[in-house]
Amino acid sequence: MREIYQQIPELIKSDQVGAYCTVVETKGSTPQKPGSKLLILPDLRNIGTLGGGCVEAEARRQAIGLMQGGIPRLLDFQLDSDYGWDDGLICGGNMKIFIDLPKTQAEAEMFTRIQELNREKVPLMSATVVESKQPHIRVGMKMVFAKNGQRIGTLGDPKLETEIETEISDILERNRPGLYKKDKTVSIFLEPIQPRPTLLIAGAGHVGQALCHIGSWLDFDIAIIDDRADFASKSRLPEADEIIIGDIAEELRHYPINHLTYVVIVTRGHQHDESALHSVVESDARYIGLIGSRRKIKLIFDDLLDVGIPIEKLQRVYAPIGLDINSKTVPEIAVSIASQLIQVRNGAKVHIDGPKPYAAQPARMPSIKLTGDENGQD
Repeated sequence: MREIYQQIPELIKSDQVGAYCTVVETKGSTPQKPGSKLLILPDLRNIGTLGGGCVEAEARRQAIGLMQGGIPRLLDFQLDSDYGWDDGLICGGNMKIFIDLPKTQAEAEMFTRIQELNREKVPLMSATVVESKQPHIRVGMKMVFAKNGQRIGTLGDPKLETEIETEISDILERNRPGLYKKDKTVSIFLEPIQPRPTLLIAGAGHVGQALCHIGSWLDFDIAIIDDRADFASKSRLPEADEIIIGDIAEELRHYPINHLTYVVIVTRGHQHDESALHSVVESDARYIGLIGSRRKIKLIFDDLLDVGIPIEKLQRVYAPIGLDINSKTVPEIAVSIASQLIQVRNGAKVHIDGPKPYAAQPARMPSIKLTGDENGQD
């Protein structure tokens, strides 16, 4: 999504038109859900996806046609024998895809401002008119409502804009886009634009390096801390947004951790892991994960209990870290951790099975058995 928002203002400034396609409604079984996006560039390259297959191919065909002087429009696909999966299987659902053609300076400024507010960690809701029988409310009109009260753009009707603004809390809380229909004459696609969470990685060793790469791909802002300058370098961590070199525990204590922060502790040894966890365990982090064997984790938890850390704080820690996918290699370990980050970010319910790493802890996902210097040798 970030790449699409970056590209649209650049196209407009260079007087080029791209087709900005968004799934706005689905029913039944469909290859993608509302909010899925595809930007078709003037050279016909794609950024994003609508799910592939026949639907994307047809939407792309029509969008390319509209790029030559057309106007925004809403496409309706019934996923039957005409529009099924690539392998011939029929989804049996319905998809509505809106094709937008942003080209005005006001739209360029809007998408630029979205990026600025996103960097400032301000929650947003975008509203786009996808159907209208009202002459003063044109298809393609759009507006952004910020949680802090800012408004950008227009929907062509002040009263409607006020009504839409009342939906922001619900849309952001549910974190799901949807269609707002007004008197059967206007349909507006409402979409949450949540601030990018920060993945704060303590340790720039092999696992930290791999997780830096995967986390950036998964739309996290990446901050990574290590006390070794040769490990915490831009050449090793090109995807990192912020590289901090210094004492790991000290830097963690001073880092502005909040509910958008996901902390992963993968340092090179037991003592570093313990001091790192001590620095963040009482923070407001959305997620705290600790790598290592069950024995090492129990020792660390016992030590922290002895120095007065409440057991309720330790119960928040995902340890051993990651989902149980029988990980063996560094990339596999990073994938298991990234999978758990996605699970927490998307609010998925966790099914617990297997032994627990620490008797006082709540049930967590089964652990992975790790090897290597990030494990903190027993």
